[in-house]
Amino acid sequence: MSTDVVGAGGVTVWDSPNAEAFRGAMGLFPTGIAVITVGQGPGTEAMTASSVTSISLEPTLVLVSVNAAGRLVAAIDGAGGFAVNVLAQDQTELSQRFAARDRPSGLVAQELLGSVAGRSGHLVVPDALVSLECTTEYRYPGGDHVLYLGLVRGMRVADPERPPLVYHRGAYTRLPG
Repeated sequence: MSTDVVGAGGVTVWDSPNAEAFRGAMGLFPTGIAVITVGQGPGTEAMTASSVTSISLEPTLVLVSVNAAGRLVAAIDGAGGFAVNVLAQDQTELSQRFAARDRPSGLVAQELLGSVAGRSGHLVVPDALVSLECTTEYRYPGGDHVLYLGLVRGMRVADPERPPLVYHRGAYTRLPG
């Protein structure tokens, strides 16, 4: 059970926040948006993700968080890796399409992403800001999600001047400037 406490400045604090309150609080943290891809052709799986984090420079590790009940977990486990495609501000529609519960897979996903096979065998989105091709180094249970640490085996950087797609307070937003 959570208890609301009004502290200094009218800030509300919960001793044990429920899922809705926690989601709202974390929504205050702006994040970049990526599409995680696994496989290619008829076996393609893809999902929009905001839980992507650089973990280490030596070795180059990135973390992605995937819903444990979703189909991407089986795809990553079976393939032993994935690609992270960081989206640009003009790719909102792509983000929305692959965030949907009924998101496409297989050849339809490949076509919508405009993807090409990377060296790892996972699709990379050619006009993404950054594409990272990873092999799974570690897999951890994380509540209702599975956390994957991927060793970056290949990287492609597109136009670094394009602004990134950013999500904040439950909506896409633009960086100032």
